[in-house]
Amino acid sequence: MKTWIIARNVLLRIAHDPRTLILIALTPLLFILLYGYSFTSGHPTHLRLVVVNQDNGLASVRTESAGRVTLSLSLGDQLVNSLDPEEFTVVHESDPASARAAVEAGRAWGALVLAKNFSQGMVDSVLKTTGRRGFPYEGRTITVLPPEQTEQGFARLVLDDSNPSVSQAVLAALKTAFSGLLSEEQASTASASPLDVEPLYGGGTVSLLDYTAPGVIGFAMTLITIMLTAISIVRERTTGTLPRILVAPVHSFEVTLGHTFAFALISILQVAELFVVSYLLFHIRFLGSPLLVALIVAVYAIVLQGIATLLSTLARNEFQAMQFILVILIPSIMISGVFWPIEAIPQHIRFLCYASPLTYANLALREVMLRGRGIAGIGLELGALGGLAVVTLGLGIASLHRQGRSG
Repeated sequence: MKTWIIARNVLLRIAHDPRTLILIALTPLLFILLYGYSFTSGHPTHLRLVVVNQDNGLASVRTESAGRVTLSLSLGDQLVNSLDPEEFTVVHESDPASARAAVEAGRAWGALVLAKNFSQGMVDSVLKTTGRRGFPYEGRTITVLPPEQTEQGFARLVLDDSNPSVSQAVLAALKTAFSGLLSEEQASTASASPLDVEPLYGGGTVSLLDYTAPGVIGFAMTLITIMLTAISIVRERTTGTLPRILVAPVHSFEVTLGHTFAFALISILQVAELFVVSYLLFHIRFLGSPLLVALIVAVYAIVLQGIATLLSTLARNEFQAMQFILVILIPSIMISGVFWPIEAIPQHIRFLCYASPLTYANLALREVMLRGRGIAGIGLELGALGGLAVVTLGLGIASLHRQGRSG
């Protein structure tokens, strides 16, 4: 009986707290909706692919009855037109060097270059595999013989292989497109793709662990920093420490900067520990500058301080603070590309990814660790984090001042 009375009192306290009721009702719904929508596709879509189509569309072949004839096939155009617009966002380029530069700069996942002899090379590849076969020519079907020598180097792909799931998706989609060019020989052309692949980053040595490590480290930093900061501020407010500090001749921005400096230093030390252990034990890929990683971590830590301070404004106690922290953390790991690429998230909710600061930290760390980029290569991500740091720090100062005066 006493147990039921205690349980009833707990439930009544929760029932009289609207914030807790809203969190209890909406948090599970938020989690399952984000999980369901972000994992619905599971397959990267709208991958940027630069195509240089130099194919002249002609193939000179030997025939049984008509000697050597030239077929007009335009297989390069057929290949490009067959690419699924849901899988690829095709950008046409005329210069192979410019196409390659786009991949090296991270503006595209691959550069597909079809040489002038592409149609010739494709026909030779099929005939070499299948032997003689019929082709339509001038209103009739002629029997074409295998070539005496085959064309080489007629299709080349420069591939950004820093993301294993995306690079595998690109290769699989292109293999399907190649196999469908001469439909009667789909099986034979699929088994031996004529595509010459040039991976930019190690040729398959970038593992799933390498790809996820920067995001996991960023998430660990998010978890630790927001939790420590928010709970610390809520505790100082509820125990009366924060109001006493702000009554003293100390400005609210000095208090905020003090918390920011302390927890940013803790974050850098913890991330350094994570990097050292990951590198020594699991040999994660690390090509860039440790100082640049430290800069990303420091700016991201400032963003997290501001967010944590704002969360502490909403929470009346440490229990509510933990609930608000979870509302921020769980969606962050689902939509920031930590475990699956942003390209695999359905496009109609993809904009949510860029509302999460962890997305920019994750992208910046990957650029440095996996691709070895310098500060110029992460300008967009670092700029976004810097802007968020200014905004959240300003809001955090105002929020802390308000908490101190109302505490």
